Amino acid sequence: MKQTFSFLAFILAHTFLMAQGYYMEYKLSSGGPANGVSGTLKTYAQDGNSRMEMNMNMPNMGAVKMTSLVLKSTPGTVYMVDEKNKSYSELSGTGEEAWKDHPENEYEITLIGKEKVNGYNTTHVKINRKGEKTGMEMWTTTDIEGYAEYSKIKTQYTGKDNLLKALEAKGAKGFPVRIKTAEENHPMQIDLVKAEKRSNPSALFSLAGYTKSAGYHPSTIDNNAQEMLKKIQNMTPEEREKWIQQMQDQYQQH
Repeated sequence: MKQTFSFLAFILAHTFLMAQGYYMEYKLSSGGPANGVSGTLKTYAQDGNSRMEMNMNMPNMGAVKMTSLVLKSTPGTVYMVDEKNKSYSELSGTGEEAWKDHPENEYEITLIGKEKVNGYNTTHVKINRKGEKTGMEMWTTTDIEGYAEYSKIKTQYTGKDNLLKALEAKGAKGFPVRIKTAEENHPMQIDLVKAEKRSNPSALFSLAGYTKSAGYHPSTIDNNAQEMLKKIQNMTPEEREKWIQQMQDQYQQH
């Protein structure tokens, strides 16, 4: 499913490099009842390090659990962690086209209204970029304590300085607590359900006792998913983007 790879791409590039301690939890969903993908993403940050734990239920793949680290000492690398086998593999976490910022005047922001979402007072906007066929919707808020710090989180949808300026110019500054996008008619929704400052133990961000492996083999996913993740490891960002698109096209035919 196309949305399966969108969520994988989301976690592989999700970096949360902040000095203070934070915890954030997202609800992820996509598709309909017959082919829907759902799950959670938990993110921890401390002293410039971040940890992501994704648990998903995916059609034809079953339960998928992925844990990754981005460390202050090596910010361009994502460490995919196999906790059961005490091993890890490395991926490049930068360079994808979708994560690039663009000139502020290329972002077209349409205000939709004020809404209460996930317990926050939000501004609902639609965002399009000149030259792109599809856009996205965001519900932004300043209700989160330290929202400006959260806005630095680097993902496909956040952490872009010029986008933040364009949103602020339209009266929609803040951190998104809901994001909706549709890539070739495959809807995806990301909801922030919790955000809090807290001190996280250093052990969450350590690879001590782990050995580097040739591939990522989490025991919590089936053989099909294991083979998929083997191919991902060691790819350049350009190769990974091309491979994801090929897999998306293949699954879309079924």
